[in-house]
Amino acid sequence: MYQRFSLKAKLTMAKELVPLRPLSTNERVYYRDELRAARYAALADSESFTEICFVIEALGLRLLGRQEAMGEYKKRIAECAQVSPLFGDLPRLFPATFKTFDALYRTVKQARNDAMHTGAYARHATGAAIELCIGLEEALMMNGKPDVGDVMVKSPITVDPWQPVAHARQLMLMHSLSFLPVYLDNSWHLVSELGLARYLNVSVNKKAERLGKSIAAAVSDGMELKDVRPEAILSATDSTGKALAAVPGQDGPTLWLVVETLQIDGKDQTRLAGVLSPFELM
Repeated sequence: MYQRFSLKAKLTMAKELVPLRPLSTNERVYYRDELRAARYAALADSESFTEICFVIEALGLRLLGRQEAMGEYKKRIAECAQVSPLFGDLPRLFPATFKTFDALYRTVKQARNDAMHTGAYARHATGAAIELCIGLEEALMMNGKPDVGDVMVKSPITVDPWQPVAHARQLMLMHSLSFLPVYLDNSWHLVSELGLARYLNVSVNKKAERLGKSIAAAVSDGMELKDVRPEAILSATDSTGKALAAVPGQDGPTLWLVVETLQIDGKDQTRLAGVLSPFELM
């Protein structure tokens, strides 16, 4: 029997028939990195939570296969998110600590549509967006065991030996860094917050003088650098288990350096491809 459908019904059926194309490993890493970058931006400025919304919408567009409003992406994103323990039993077992995916998504969607993005309202929306991000980042990386290259921080912040101590100090304060990699005397070292604090714990005039010294000159003048042990230098294809096994018994701050060797003008040159801290492995 011939059956007629209204235009609205046809559009509804067309929307429901869009198949889900699974995310590839590279796509999972890409969206995880985008969520992480947006989360860091929101932590620095609570009114920047819309950066998280943009990434969530981009992920929703990829999963749904067509452009829609944020609310229309919820079902497909929820399917992706359900593998994260943060959206599983934890909200049921600890309701005062963990919010459900539905609650977080609803808050972020509502804030996305509102114009009031300041003060306490913005902080509340940002908190929900950050929690949603953390759960989604974990869910995206639950598909298999990632390598170091999948979880490392790419394009790391570094300093060169000729740059002044003041520049290193500024970078560490601006980005809340505990370590800054520096390639000095043909090997990698770390400028540490403790070493820098000790070096600058002098009189006002002496401090001004030391801030103007180059990193190399400051090291010659007694500034401490943290040596990078060979086992803490990794490649992107190493397992995260190898990274954790490389520092047995170490309870203090740790930073792994991820390096790659490139052929430039017929010579091997080492480049810092990324850094990895326990923070990324949690």
